[in-house]
This record gives sequence, C-alpha cells and structure tokens, in this order.
Amino acid sequence: MRLSFAAPALVAALCFSLVSAARAELTVGDAAPALKVAKWVKGSPVTLAKGKVHVVEFWATWCGPCKTSIPHLTKLAKRYKGKADFTGVSVWESNPQAPLTLPQITTKVNKFVASMGAKMNYSVAIDDKPEKGTMASGWMEASGSDGIPTAFIVDKAGKVAWIGHPMQMEEPLAKIVAGKWDVAAAKKKMAAEKAAAEKEAQQQQAAEGKLQAFDKEFKALLEADKISDALALADKVATESPIMTAQISQLYNQLAWTFVEGKEEVPPPFTKLKDSVLIMAKKAVELTKGEDGMILDTLAFIHYKAGNLKEALELQTKAVAKLPAGVPDDLKKEVVDRLALYKSKSQ
Repeated sequence: MRLSFAAPALVAALCFSLVSAARAELTVGDAAPALKVAKWVKGSPVTLAKGKVHVVEFWATWCGPCKTSIPHLTKLAKRYKGKADFTGVSVWESNPQAPLTLPQITTKVNKFVASMGAKMNYSVAIDDKPEKGTMASGWMEASGSDGIPTAFIVDKAGKVAWIGHPMQMEEPLAKIVAGKWDVAAAKKKMAAEKAAAEKEAQQQQAAEGKLQAFDKEFKALLEADKISDALALADKVATESPIMTAQISQLYNQLAWTFVEGKEEVPPPFTKLKDSVLIMAKKAVELTKGEDGMILDTLAFIHYKAGNLKEALELQTKAVAKLPAGVPDDLKKEVVDRLALYKSKSQ
C-alpha cells in the first residue's frame, strides 16, 4: 500500500513538524529547567550543574526514529565523557487511547532499555507522570517541540544553547563543549525556523480545507460519470500550491498503482477511473517533474503490463535512480527487482 485514497488523509501524512506553530515559552538562550523525573532506570542520576555541558534527549519506546538515534547518542556520550552529561528521558508513553500507569511505563521502559544493552549507554530516566509530565511540559511543550526524538544542549552557563534532532547535534555539541558556540545566532536561527513552521502550518491547514472540498466534489463528479470533469478538477487543484501538487500527484499515483497491481480493491466511486490508469500515472509523473522514483515505478509497471518493454525499461531505470530518500528497504528492493525483470524480458 502506498498512500490512502482519501485526499484529506494525505494532508495528515505531511503535517508532522519537529517544531509546532505554538508560541514557545522556552527557547535558545533561556535558563534550562530542572530535571524532574519519576525514576532513573539506567546510569547515575544527573543534576544540571553549571560548569558542565548537558545533553537532555527526549524519546519513547514506541518511537522508531528514537531507536535509530540512541546508538548515536551513546557514541557521543563516550566521545565527550567528562565534558558533557547525557540524559535520555522517556516521555509520552501513555495517551488517552492507550492509557498506562507509571508502574506500567516503568516496566515497559526497563524492558526496552535492557533490550538495547550497550547501545544505550548513558543515563536514562522516566517522566514523572504518565501524561503531561514535568519534563514533557516544561521542556518539549514549552519549547514548541512536538516531535521525538528531540535533544536539548545546555551550556556551561546553564542556558539552553541548541534544540533539535539528536542526529544533527554533532557540530553544535562540539562548539558548545569548546566554548565556541554563538548562542545569539542560534537563537535568531531558531526564531526564523519557528516562523517558517508557523507559515507552513497555516498553509497546511488551508490545504486541508481545500482538499476536503475537492474530495467531495471529485467523488460527486465520478458518481455522475463525469470522468473527464473529475480529472480536470484534479488538474486545476494541483496547480494551486506545492502542497496541493503533492497531494494530487499522490492521489493519481495511488489509484493508478492499485488498479494495475490488482492486489487491493479500489473503493467506489474511484472504480470508475479504471480506464484512466495510464492518464493518471502520466499526470503524476508530470506533476512531480519525473523526480519521484516511486511514481516513475508505477508508470513503468503500467507499460510493462501493456507489453511496452522499451518504455518500461527506460522508466524503471530512472525510477531506481530517483528513489526518494528514506524509502523502506522492502519497497526499494521491489523497484530494483522490477528493473531486473524488465531487463531480462527485453533480452
């Protein structure tokens, strides 16, 4: 499965942001809040003391990217031993849909930390409440950070010197430890990033409203058998903004792929687009200017199914070269395997 058919659902997939649009109460240059946790589950308890650099990183057992960044933090903790303390704080383990008590969270975190072994070799603590804990509220929410993992670097003066993704902290950490970090410049940069995040959030909100209206009108046209009008509407909406372009290109691609692959049932009224598979796949490629490998893969597969091996091979070669960063290994393998298949059939 590549993406949902529902246009509004596509917006939700693009709405994640490390920094929220909410006004931050804690920012670079401010005094770091105290560490108030329920329990230390690994390493020595840490107190934020002046004269030493501290890294405070927020994570959760359910967070895949957190698990990826943990060994990197361990490497940095070893490199800066004696110069910087590293603390990982588990937050947001409980939510209204899956409520957990603090003892249950402790058991869950202990099990996770034990499974990581030497890969997680720094002090680890648990927030003091299942929901809205002091650490989540006083650090994450106060700084407008709504994505994990997020790391805070506290300088020797006890000030927050940097906030960001732990995989991007090597350069700032080295400068902060060496006393060569420009806090004022970092504060200015973060303010600019927050302003950009606010603008993006507003654009996404506007796009979601437009997509909901589009979704309703698009389906109505399909139900009325006005296929060409429905496609024309999608084409028009796709030109309104980069966000809309991305959404419509993914909608075209998802529909085209599902029709040609034949493994999933296409829900009505989208079934009426069955004869427009090639049109939609080509439109998706045009909208993305031929730069999205997964979308090129769809068009190549359609040509292969139609017996157009030359076109399929040319497109699949481009698809492999233009696979987006972060494509799961299993999907990447499928695309590469299809290229090998088309080559074998062309010989």
